[in-house]
Amino acid sequence: GDATSTFQNSSLFFSIAEDSHLDHIRIQSNPVSTQYVANLNVSLYRNSQYNFFQLSQGSGLGRSNIRVNLKEEGSQCTLNGLSLSVGNQHLDNNILVDHFAPNCTSSQNFKSILDESSSGVFNGKVTVRKDAQKTDAEQTNKNLLLSKKAVMNSNPQMEIYADDVRCAHGSSTGELDKDALFYLRSRGLDAITAKSLMIRGFAMELLGSIKHKGIKNYLIKALDTWIMEKTKK
Repeated sequence: GDATSTFQNSSLFFSIAEDSHLDHIRIQSNPVSTQYVANLNVSLYRNSQYNFFQLSQGSGLGRSNIRVNLKEEGSQCTLNGLSLSVGNQHLDNNILVDHFAPNCTSSQNFKSILDESSSGVFNGKVTVRKDAQKTDAEQTNKNLLLSKKAVMNSNPQMEIYADDVRCAHGSSTGELDKDALFYLRSRGLDAITAKSLMIRGFAMELLGSIKHKGIKNYLIKALDTWIMEKTKK
């Protein structure tokens, strides 16, 4: 329960065999009295596919360590994550995607929404080995600060040893657009509704990509509940 202070350390190992496909969704909504470390290790083989989504909104201190190895030609991975933090929470994503083989594809898209005195880290790295020609790798981190006291540290990295690749990365951190808020207010929306719509729109890019309808609806409801609690203050 909320009154119990605990430390959790979990590890998952996946080996995705040739021509296999795995969709993996993780929801971290522990009480804020807990500290949580989740270790995820994935190896992909020829023409396999791994799709991962993570919602992090619990634990006072939460960290996800994710390592994905694209071992054989034609393998693909998509890693998406949304972190929602408040109070003094600290939520941390530490990611390494390692391209060993040619003609592999990887995509990372992580977003954080931070309120009050919460903090977060995105430490993402893509490594492309010298034999991994024709690699297609993308890495994106976007963060929304709802408070002047919130802090986000973003560190996207790429280490490339092959010369025939398509690789791109980017990072942005900022507050709600005041002009957009003004526009919504000018169309008759009150301040709370306008702010809620903008926060929701920021997150829905990730939630909209989830294929399972029931899980998607559950996550959208969790997001809407979080937004309602933050904007009513």
